[in-house]
Amino acid sequence: MFNCHFARPCPLPEGESILAAAPTIMNEKTEGANKIVTCGLLFTAQLFSFMIRFAFGVVAPVLMEMYRISPKAMGYVLSGWNWSYTAGLPIMGVIVDRFGPYIVLGVGSLVWGLFTVALPIAASAVPLFLMRMVFGLGQTTLLPAGALAVFRGFSLRERARVIAVVFSGNQVGLAIGATVAAFILARSGWQAVFYCIGTASLLLTLGWFTLYPDKRIGGPSAALPDSLTPNPAAQTPWLWLLRHRSTWGIAFGQMGYLYAYFFFVSWLPGYLILERKMTLLQSGIIAALPFWAGLVGTLGGGWLGDYLIERGVSTTFSRKSIIGTGLSASTVFIVTAAYVEQAWVAVTLLTLCVGFLRLATGSVNSYPIDLAPRPMVGALTGIQNFFGNIGGLLAPIITGYIVNATGSFSASFVVAGGMALFGAASYVFIVDNRLK
Repeated sequence: MFNCHFARPCPLPEGESILAAAPTIMNEKTEGANKIVTCGLLFTAQLFSFMIRFAFGVVAPVLMEMYRISPKAMGYVLSGWNWSYTAGLPIMGVIVDRFGPYIVLGVGSLVWGLFTVALPIAASAVPLFLMRMVFGLGQTTLLPAGALAVFRGFSLRERARVIAVVFSGNQVGLAIGATVAAFILARSGWQAVFYCIGTASLLLTLGWFTLYPDKRIGGPSAALPDSLTPNPAAQTPWLWLLRHRSTWGIAFGQMGYLYAYFFFVSWLPGYLILERKMTLLQSGIIAALPFWAGLVGTLGGGWLGDYLIERGVSTTFSRKSIIGTGLSASTVFIVTAAYVEQAWVAVTLLTLCVGFLRLATGSVNSYPIDLAPRPMVGALTGIQNFFGNIGGLLAPIITGYIVNATGSFSASFVVAGGMALFGAASYVFIVDNRLK
């Protein structure tokens, strides 16, 4: 009965075709809905993660005055979350590959939410640093779990755009966090900032456990192809990955990129208050501007990356051209901003700097997914961001030392620009188009 020709009506096969197509249509709708939910939850996780990080930068000048904390000591406190975050990334990447994003990111978000709410019990530099370290341990889950969730749920042609949307959440979190934290701080005190934002973050945890569609616990069991496992040591993911040039290229590139980025995340409000003499509310509004530009840059860079690939441009050329342009331009803007006298010109240049810096976001965070063998996506993401967050960890500390020694942020701007340029060179000249 399946040998009908188009010229001869055949109701039964047609009926069977419709019935056969119905599950496919339903599966496509379900898959589309799952993609939207996954992207939305990862966006929200990024939003709260960075809102909390930046909120501490907003309250830092108040804490420095209240508890007599020097710029040098505050540099360490601002970096507190990044010590545990950086140390945990390589291990967390392997854990995510083993257990999957559902349970790992859920537990991580619970930890960072609870320790945000609990932060106000600290009242001096050392307890603040330690509380921020535990907070950072929870946030270690964010990038490896997000990378594996994108790998599982989206095709190669969608990834740069999806990652750009997800990572735009941290720009929205920074922009909103700057204004919200400054407003709460001015009205209710610094403790209320963390009570409010931490409680909201815990609602995200509930949403993740309830709504995330892929609730599998466990990673893929498939072994690597023979061509990728030349010896038994390859079964230890991070040891195998560290043998390859591209791993070091994305590691050093991320180090430069995140140094420049976390310079802004940690010290921008302090710069506006301490050097440009703005009030708390003024700094909260003005500090949001670069991150709104960063939102545009993040989304624009992700769209451009996928557009170039769809038009036949190689993945390698698309990634490298966007990264090289974005990081190099940001270097020019931040170094120029270091030496202008007018506050509005400096703010304009810094806004452009963050916009171009974030142009690279979709591409730099797609690289581990592009390059890694299937069972090693989380591990390579962990390695990339372990080295990246060494840069992110050093940014607030080195800035604190420079400001403490010189009384100015100018030299720290130049250092941040130099690190962005170092990141561009690493991605463009060291990264190959595959792991070999």
